[in-house]
Amino acid sequence: MEIEHPSMLDASEPVSRAINEISRSGLPVIVTKKGRYLGVIDERAIRQHTHPSKEKCGSIAERAPSLSAESTVMDACNAFFAGRFKAIPVLRAGKVLGAITRHTLLSELLQEKMLSRKRVSEVMTFPVAAIEATATVGQARAELRRHNIRRLVVTKDGRIQGILSIFDLASFVSSPKQRVQIGLGGEKTSMDSHPVISYMKKRVETISSTDTLSSAVRKMLESRVAALVVSDGGYPRGIVTAKDLFSSALSEEKTAQVFVSGLPYEHKDFHSQIVKQGERLISKVGKSFEVRSLAIHIKKEGPGFAVRARLDGKRHYNSSAFDFRLAVALRQALDEIGKMARRQKITGMGKRKSAHRKRP
Repeated sequence: MEIEHPSMLDASEPVSRAINEISRSGLPVIVTKKGRYLGVIDERAIRQHTHPSKEKCGSIAERAPSLSAESTVMDACNAFFAGRFKAIPVLRAGKVLGAITRHTLLSELLQEKMLSRKRVSEVMTFPVAAIEATATVGQARAELRRHNIRRLVVTKDGRIQGILSIFDLASFVSSPKQRVQIGLGGEKTSMDSHPVISYMKKRVETISSTDTLSSAVRKMLESRVAALVVSDGGYPRGIVTAKDLFSSALSEEKTAQVFVSGLPYEHKDFHSQIVKQGERLISKVGKSFEVRSLAIHIKKEGPGFAVRARLDGKRHYNSSAFDFRLAVALRQALDEIGKMARRQKITGMGKRKSAHRKRP
């Protein structure tokens, strides 16, 4: 895989320098401390901070997983699946050699023909989270929190009008000019009363549910985006992301796998326990139908944890839970997936019995 060379800054440098480097190159910045890898900064982290000239890079750097020069494409897929990263650093003895970007990995999957012949409909998330164009920013924030997601499709009479992400809102607030316009200290209240169309992106990259995964990768590379809205005649039917494509590549392994993403670095020791719980669930439901993978995403929200789980097979099951204890939130999310699978098994058996009785 091609290794790129994003800018590297010391942990003691001001965040304002990181902003300049990201604006110049379009790549995240790798942060080091005493010459050794510390973390990564991208525009998402910066938009959450309002004093870039005072804060230091070391205080906002996110500890992303790392790769080595010998890492495989599957290793890279696993690393990107572990979180929402645009680049993963490549290390040798703790020193940074460069980075693998998300788009480089997508290109590699395409060139090496590592994507299956699946259609977008087989890996997309559905139904898509959407909000009407007449809704306010406050209502959009509530929907984003309720679904624990980063973006909403904006619609009018059910048809796609634009797309709104938490980063669009954060970018607006982080602009000094806009902060003056909407008033320091009261920007959230002021913004929440505005219509979402004032902040959404009108250009939406779309794809058909019948297109191949290779077509989805090409569209992402051409448009420089990491998510495509699945459209049917202008109506949103789902969404497919780079992570969905990485998951699809990983799930081509012969055995069903458990993928864990978003686990805070300070809780990394729990990774193996989470995987074991996921494997137990697969073992149970796998007796009823074929399972390809189980994806578990964890997000730290204040003092608690939001957990999302997705079971992929012939059918897709999604669940989410929140609790102040990670173990409880995880158990609730996995229990809900198990209940869905059991209900489906019972329903399926009922249909087969009914069909049998109707035969002459």
